[in-house]
Amino acid sequence: MDVSPAKFLFGFLFASIILWSIFVFASRMLAWILSRAMGASVSFRVGGWKCLRDIGVKFNKGAVESVSIGEIRLSIRQSLVKLGVGFISRDPKLQVLICDLEVVMRASNKISKKAKSRKSRKSGRGKWMVVANMARFLSVSVTEVVVKTPKATVEVKELTLDLSKDGGSKPELFVKLLLAPIFVHFGESRVSYDQLSMHGGSFPSNDRLLAMTERISAPFSCEEFSLMCGFGHDREAGVVVRNVEIGTGDVSINLNEELLLKRKGEDAFSSTNVAIKAVNESGTADKPVKPPVNLAIMKYASIFPEKLSFVLPKLDMKFVHREVGLMVENNIMGIQLKGTKSRSFEDVGESTRVDVQMEFSEIHLLKDGDISVVEILKLDVVSSVYIPLQPASPIRSEVDVKLGGTQCNMVMTRLQPWMRLHALRKKKMVLRGESTTSERSHSYDHKAFMWTSTISAPEMTVVLYDLNGSPLYHYIMPNVWAQFEER
Repeated sequence: MDVSPAKFLFGFLFASIILWSIFVFASRMLAWILSRAMGASVSFRVGGWKCLRDIGVKFNKGAVESVSIGEIRLSIRQSLVKLGVGFISRDPKLQVLICDLEVVMRASNKISKKAKSRKSRKSGRGKWMVVANMARFLSVSVTEVVVKTPKATVEVKELTLDLSKDGGSKPELFVKLLLAPIFVHFGESRVSYDQLSMHGGSFPSNDRLLAMTERISAPFSCEEFSLMCGFGHDREAGVVVRNVEIGTGDVSINLNEELLLKRKGEDAFSSTNVAIKAVNESGTADKPVKPPVNLAIMKYASIFPEKLSFVLPKLDMKFVHREVGLMVENNIMGIQLKGTKSRSFEDVGESTRVDVQMEFSEIHLLKDGDISVVEILKLDVVSSVYIPLQPASPIRSEVDVKLGGTQCNMVMTRLQPWMRLHALRKKKMVLRGESTTSERSHSYDHKAFMWTSTISAPEMTVVLYDLNGSPLYHYIMPNVWAQFEER
């Protein structure tokens, strides 16, 4: 029996309407179930078979107040994964595309809570393999991420999370995270692009100038942050971190006196409230008993990765105090950190050895123009820490610091702003008329640590400048060497 085109079209439309109604009902039912399960109100709008729009989640309690997402899309793409030697697998990837993610945090209530003892759960190899095999098919990409807290706002233009699994006798799960760029604004210190255009005239609206403007106005900015972690499984320790590689772009920190005074006042106010509340509730100020530091280090030594790498090309730190006319600029370039963890067997017993090597290609402290108060052309720090497995044994550390060309410039004109700042701080302390005393418990077992430090430099130069900015005195100290130790 032949079906006419009119009947086929009518049947297709009728089936589409029924399926769409079922899909909308299922989405609303899912939102209701999520609201009941999460203890929050969940709302979203269906934008297609693979798209959700205008997603909003409002939590009634907890640290997170609300989460809003502009759009979520799903797509499938192919990825190349190397399995062993000479084998390449084209596994499909479920890519989750998220646009306009905004997370609003609540103000934290600093109330002391009793720490609950948690039992250490070691996942078996079977569970680890299941999780690794499922995670390798997932990829997340987020654009325009904003995290708002009562004290700060974090903005990330692009976030990418990719998971992959390496085959072989010891399979590893690799997690790759990329953030670019990152801006952090504290309180009301954020300056919008519209405000800058009003004060400084008309600017061309391009992405490059907007990014530059945000970097200058933000107290903290980072061009790029990449993190790659390799996770493996050990029969005794469970899931272990085998390799961590961290790379960043240029980092800029811009601070002023208003920002520091505001944050210092807020912290002092909150700490005073917490201290008063603790005394009023208990009647007596109980001093918290802290465990020894060496026990905490031994506890977290297993979390330290087997290999660690960190690279920071350039770090700019600037502080401006407008009232006294003080501007401090510090530049550190070529920061590299490498760390390894291994087992060491000695006469005292078995211990965990952590070797850390840091390199700085160039350091300029208290820079003004072309002259810095401290200039270091090369700095190498090599340290070895031996963490014993027995709590009774002390932690031993050996640190070797090698300085390259070091020069100290004593500029007399630089002292005037610092003297005005010191007088201003002293005046404010006298006007306040209050003195706060903080009791610190120094019950510290010095025998828990044994360290040796060596500092060496081929030569150190000291230059004294007069009030006109001309070199007045020049002194060179050759072959500087010093050693410090505590046993």
